[in-house]
Amino acid sequence: MTTTESLTEKNRAIVEKLYAAASSGDLGAIAPLLADDIVVDEPSYLPYGKLYRGKEEFAGLLGMIGQFLDLTKVQVNYTIADGDRVAACLGIPDVTTGEMTHFIEQSTLRDGQIVEMKLFYYDAQSMIGKPKIV
Repeated sequence: MTTTESLTEKNRAIVEKLYAAASSGDLGAIAPLLADDIVVDEPSYLPYGKLYRGKEEFAGLLGMIGQFLDLTKVQVNYTIADGDRVAACLGIPDVTTGEMTHFIEQSTLRDGQIVEMKLFYYDAQSMIGKPKIV
């Protein structure tokens, strides 16, 4: 295994651990996976859409997302990893309808921690039109 392949697999495991911790509600396991200066970019059309900076805002974001999506039922369909970037194809049910939302979240890692996350929705229909909470 080359150094790049080793880094790729290490980073894939970190991102998969993040989603497993989120599903189990283990916030204590999430914090060490995140860089102190993490930046999360949520699309502006979402009720919580904006740029979040730092671990404290990340924790607040999880609380806001939990009002709309059931984070205890995160489904990681697959991950695609290459060096410092990992994309996870996810499904999470809407708390109101139970309908699955599908999207890809790209994480960028540095020194074994997630420094950036960016969300790409496939079908955000269930989220559009909900009141803003940020």
